[in-house]
This record gives sequence, structure tokens and C-alpha cells, in this order.
Amino acid sequence: MAPLGKSHAVIMDPELMHSIVGSYLKTPERVLVPSFTQNDQSAPTHHSVSLEVNLPKMLHSPNSQALILALKTLQEKIHRLDLERTQAEDNLNVLSREAAQYKKALENETNERNLAHQELIKQKKDITIQLSSAQSRCTLLEKQLEYTKRMVLNVEREKNMILEQQAQLQREKEQDHLKLQAKLEKLDVLEKECFKLTTTQKTAEDKIKYLEEKLKEEEHHRKLFQDKASELQTGLEINRILMSSVSNPKRSKEKKKSSKSASASHSVKASRQNLLQTMQHYGPHILPKRAEVTEPRRLYKPTRSTSQRKAVPPDSGKSICICNNVSELLMAMQDELDQMSMKHQELLNQIKETESHSVFENAECELEHLVKKMEIKVEQISKLKKHQDNVRKLQQKVQNSKMSEASGIQQEDNYPNGSNNLKNSPRKCLLNNPLQKSSNFHPIRVRNLQMKLRRDDIMWEQ
Repeated sequence: MAPLGKSHAVIMDPELMHSIVGSYLKTPERVLVPSFTQNDQSAPTHHSVSLEVNLPKMLHSPNSQALILALKTLQEKIHRLDLERTQAEDNLNVLSREAAQYKKALENETNERNLAHQELIKQKKDITIQLSSAQSRCTLLEKQLEYTKRMVLNVEREKNMILEQQAQLQREKEQDHLKLQAKLEKLDVLEKECFKLTTTQKTAEDKIKYLEEKLKEEEHHRKLFQDKASELQTGLEINRILMSSVSNPKRSKEKKKSSKSASASHSVKASRQNLLQTMQHYGPHILPKRAEVTEPRRLYKPTRSTSQRKAVPPDSGKSICICNNVSELLMAMQDELDQMSMKHQELLNQIKETESHSVFENAECELEHLVKKMEIKVEQISKLKKHQDNVRKLQQKVQNSKMSEASGIQQEDNYPNGSNNLKNSPRKCLLNNPLQKSSNFHPIRVRNLQMKLRRDDIMWEQ
């Protein structure tokens, strides 16, 4: 209401500011009417009644016109105030309605705010729940991430270990490859040596065959020569017997024959003992090889008489048996060498075809052991062949000495005075032979044998 009074003070006419009626806000400065001032708070009807009572008095006053005018203005002012009051009431109603609407709007707004606040709280709760769940998920994800990191580290560590193992295996594989290459080179060298040995063995066998053929030819020529010598010997013996039969009687002839047979057997035994001593002097290995040389010669020997068979020494059978044993041993060793070479080839094929490291090492060890055995066997065979060749040579020398001895005895028997004129006689060869020089067959003893032996007592050793 204060702004309303203020507006009336502004609207009031300035002429009435110093009038009797005055103003509600400010009392007049000239005339003070107590009725108006005291009953300022009374109703408007009370003012109208007091004015009607005092009107006749006022009409007769000198200032009646002014009073009338003042009353008129007062009425107008009262009417105006009523209008203002009604307007103010209308305004108040409007304000109350607006206040109610505002209050309602405010309540709605507060309700909305409360609802919004509750919704916000609910959203906050949901957000906090979601945040807590997200945080728990984050912690779980962190744990999973940590576990994944550990797994990655373990995998990287294992990967590094696997790479190191692969590198080590690669190095070992390269070393094994180098070792295998070296062993293959050694194997190639051994194969070349084995091939050389086989070639040398083949050449040696070819030479042996060639020598055997030559030996057969020599044996054939020797047989022819011995046949001719036996024919000459028989002729000489026939002539000697005829000459002795003419000069001597039968009794002396029989006594002489008996004495000759006894002395001849004695001399044959002595010569045999001297020959054995000579062979023992040159070495015991001559005896077993003698049979090996003499055995093929017996194939060409003609059938002998019973006296010749009785004169065969018992040591010759032993020498033949020993020689056969040596040849069988040589053949057995050759068969073993062939089996070893076959096994060597099988091991080479196995080494080339195999892929296992352990099988390769085992086969390689067996191959080295087999190569050593083959080398030892080849050395043994070569030594045995050398020994056999040496024995054959010595046996040939002994046989030649025996042949020369027999031919010398025959020539001295037929030509006792012309033995010195023969330049190329077997006796001269016998005397030039170092083996015969070392023996005890002196010319005197040979002459005694010549005089004592008969044709049937002589045995040709072949």
C-alpha cells in the first residue's frame, strides 16, 4: 500500500496542498481541522455525516465557496480513492492469484526440483553402483592385465629359451654335419684304400695264377727232362749190369748184390738225415712248404714200383698234409676277407640310407672296427703268401739240389773218369749251390753212394 499513497501524493493538485481539506499524507499548514485529523482512521460515511451537519454553518461562513469547492474536491478525491481502492483490491486479488499461481508454480517447481533431485540422487546411486562395478571390473582387468603380462613374460622367456635351444641344436647339427663330413671323407679314403687293396689283391692273384702257370710249364719241362734222364739211367744201368754179368760169376754177384743193398739202404738213410739237418739248418718253415710244392709234381709222376714206394720217407706225407693245411688256411682267410668286404659294403649302404644319429654312430664304429679287422686280415694273408712263396723257393732249391745230386751220382756211376770234363753237369751245379755246400754231401761220399746203390734203390723226388 505504500506505493499507492505515494502515487496519490504525486497525483494531488498543488492548489489543495495548502487548503482546509488537506491531504491524507500531510496536514495543511494554515488551517487545522481536528475532526479530520482525529478521525483520520474512521470510515468514509462518518465524514459525510459530519459534513452534512456542519454544512449550514459553513454555508454562512465567509469562506463557504472555498469550502464547497473543497468539499467537491474532497468528494471527487474520495471517489477517486474508492476507485483506487477497488483498483487496488483488484490488483491485490490479481496479486494474490498471481501469488497463488506463483506459489503453485513454485511448489510445482520445488516438486519438480525434488523429483529432479531424487532422480539425480537415483542417477547418482546408479552411477555410483556402475562406478563401483566399473571399478571392480577395472581391478579385475588390472589383475588380468598383470596376469597377462606375467604370461607374456613367461612366453617370451620360454621363446628365448626355445630360440637358444634351437640355436644350440643348429650348432650341434652343424658340428654333427662337419663330423659326418669328416667321417664321410675318412670313409671315402678308406673306400679308396679298400679299392686299392682289392686291386692289389687282384693283381697279386693274377700274378699268382701267372706264376702257377709258369710253374706248371716248368714242371712239365722238368718231367720231360726227368723222363729223358730216367731213360738214360736205365740204359746205363743195363750196360753196367751186362758188363758186370760178363766179368763176375753168379755167386759173387749175389753176395755183392746183398752187400750193396744193405750198404745202399744205410747210405740212403744217412743222406736223408743229412738232408733233414740241412733243411732244419735253413729253417723249420721249409718242411711244411715242401709238400705244397711237391704235391702238384706228384700228379705228373708215373707209377712207381714197390721198392720205390718203400723208399719214400715218412716225413713227405706230413709235409704234404701241412701244406694242404696252409693252403686251406689261406683259402679260409680269403673267404673271411670276402665276407668282411661284403659286410663293409652293407655298412656303407646302411650309413648312406640311415637318418638316425645313434644308428649312424653304431654303424660307423662297426665300420671302423671292420676296417681294422680287414687290414689285419690283409696283412696276415700277405705274410702267409710271402711265407708260402719263400718256402716254395727254398723247396725248389732243395728239389734242384736233390735232382742235381741224383744226376751227379748217375753220371759218376757211368763215367767215373770223365766227370771233370763236363762243364754244365748237375754235379757242378750241386757244388755251386750254397745249400748243397753247407750240407755234408762231399764228393767222396757221393762216389761211395754211386758205387753201392743200384737202379731199384734210386728214387726220383719230384
